[in-house]
Amino acid sequence: MIFEENKDSYSLHVKPLTSIKVLDKGLWLVLAGLKDVPPHIALILDGKYYSVSVRNVKAGEPVDKFLKAISRNSLPTLFVSIKAPLHTEFKGGGLQEIFESYTALGNGEHTCHWPIRDFFAKAFSHEFAKVDLVFELLALAQHNNMLNDCKSIYVNKTTSVVVLPKYTAKHIRTKINSILKVNE
Repeated sequence: MIFEENKDSYSLHVKPLTSIKVLDKGLWLVLAGLKDVPPHIALILDGKYYSVSVRNVKAGEPVDKFLKAISRNSLPTLFVSIKAPLHTEFKGGGLQEIFESYTALGNGEHTCHWPIRDFFAKAFSHEFAKVDLVFELLALAQHNNMLNDCKSIYVNKTTSVVVLPKYTAKHIRTKINSILKVNE
């Protein structure tokens, strides 16, 4: 089992990321900035990075740009491998279209999770349309036997389980607003 949860936290069983080449194939759910509540979430598909943040929307950027960004601050990050067949449309640009339909995070309602939720709902199951938080998505993916592996970078090398606190939509909005204020 890769993912577990209880009332106040969720955990992932991790192995260190020993080669960034593994990110060049398949689908990876990214949890970046594990010390932040909530962490930033994004996707990697076949070596391309997809993210909606306060600063911008990244849709199909080479993953090494993202890896350079997290390495500057040694940002603790998890990469959760998703094992599920993708419809051809998502390998050929459908994921890019989903992310490009969003704007950078601001005073609107959407979060970094929304395009990921939309993608999972369209690519795998409409059940994912109902999840608003990453640990809900992970629980549903685990229930559907979609979690393959979890790799970590800039996480204590002796740690095989990463425990993260659960959060609410209000925590997400507070985090977005705090980043917006810093960027003013």
